[in-house]
Parts: sequence; C-alpha cells; structure tokens
Amino acid sequence: MLVKDIILKACIFTANDELANLVEEGGGLDEEMQNLLDKFVKCFNLVRNEIASEYEPLLKEEIVETEKGKILFSSLQEKVVEVVSVKDMNDNSLVFKNFDNYVEVNCPKVKIYYNAYPQTLTIDGEFNSTLPERVYAYGTAREYYFIESLYEDASIWDERFKNSLQNLIRKKSQTIMPVGRWV
Repeated sequence: MLVKDIILKACIFTANDELANLVEEGGGLDEEMQNLLDKFVKCFNLVRNEIASEYEPLLKEEIVETEKGKILFSSLQEKVVEVVSVKDMNDNSLVFKNFDNYVEVNCPKVKIYYNAYPQTLTIDGEFNSTLPERVYAYGTAREYYFIESLYEDASIWDERFKNSLQNLIRKKSQTIMPVGRWV
C-alpha cells in the first residue's frame, strides 16, 4: 500500500484538489503546497499509529538478553505499545512485570512478543495492511479537519472512519452460535 495513494484520496475527500493534482503529477510544490502536503502526511501517520495501537496491532518478536532481569524498551528494535508475552528459549511462558520503560523477568535470555508502533512514513512510503486504503484516507481526512479546527467536518469523517473499522473487524471475527435448538 502506498502512502501517496492514501494522501490522494484524503485530498479528494477534503476538497484539496489542487494538492491532489500536484501530488499525482509529481510536480514541484511551492512552500504553501509543501506545508499542506506535510500536514496530510502527519495526519496519515497519526491515523496509522491509532490503527496499530487500537485495531490492527503490529506484533513483533525479539530474542534479547536481560540486564539484571530487565528488558529496557529502548533496547528493542521498535517502539513498544504493549508487551504481549515473554517466553524462555524453550517457548515456556514466563511471568513478567510490566513497567513504564522496561519489563522485569527472571530469565537471562528470552523471547519477547510485543505490539509496536509503526515507523513514521513519508509521502513515498509503502506499508502492508489488511485494511483498505479508504479507511486510512477517512482517518487522514478526519485528522486534517481536526487540525484545521473544522470540528463538524472532522466528526463526519470520524464516524466514517470508525464505522468502516468496525464493519471490517466484525467481518474478520468469527460468529459463534450458542448450542441449542433453533426453530
């Protein structure tokens, strides 16, 4: 998935057709248009972080050696949203204590599984997601309107964004019917 395509959709949703045309053609941007593009890219990254932390986690696994029973979050490759589990080298689950900046565990070498924030992308960035581009574009439009203090418009796009996410997540989850007679 390309960031550029999401930004183009968000520009159309927010009636920023001039920027959409310039981005699509790859033309030179003046200072005003560059600032507007930077704003959209920032909005996209905010939405991507929100999706990764609340709806579609990015699960990472790392093998690390602890320092006096501590795993500092700063020593991990990605920025941690939450620690999911910690296992020893034989894949046995370990008890751990979660703190603001580190995890405490009683084992010298472990596998740590955690949800991570995605890396910040630029207009030329590319990433993978199971969600369609339009969901990211809805969220990007919402953030743009919030930044511009257009709260009524932001509310409309917020509703579209959240409804789309709920519908897509509901489709992915399995429906389990209770045991019993059906008439």
